[in-house]
Amino acid sequence: MIVQGTRLPTFDELIAVLKCRFPNHSVYLFDSKPQKSIIVRKSALVGAQITLRENEMIVDACCPNIFISALIGLISTIFPPYLEFEMKVTDFLKNKYNPCQF
Repeated sequence: MIVQGTRLPTFDELIAVLKCRFPNHSVYLFDSKPQKSIIVRKSALVGAQITLRENEMIVDACCPNIFISALIGLISTIFPPYLEFEMKVTDFLKNKYNPCQF
């Protein structure tokens, strides 16, 4: 999912906001190449990856455990827990950073 906004937060600001909104989840910077991302980890199997670009945030369902992710692969993104958590994070970001978008 893509969230567009006119003024997007820095990585540090976004991490702080996500930690407040999802206090029982692990939120951390993932220094992937070619771009950094933020991981919001609900559990060892369910998470969301947020990548910042110029005027947009890209939110993707992910499996935050690299070893399990390699085993599950792309199949993980079609299961309801992954999609539900991706939508939960996306909806929060849309409301926070672009409340006028429908």
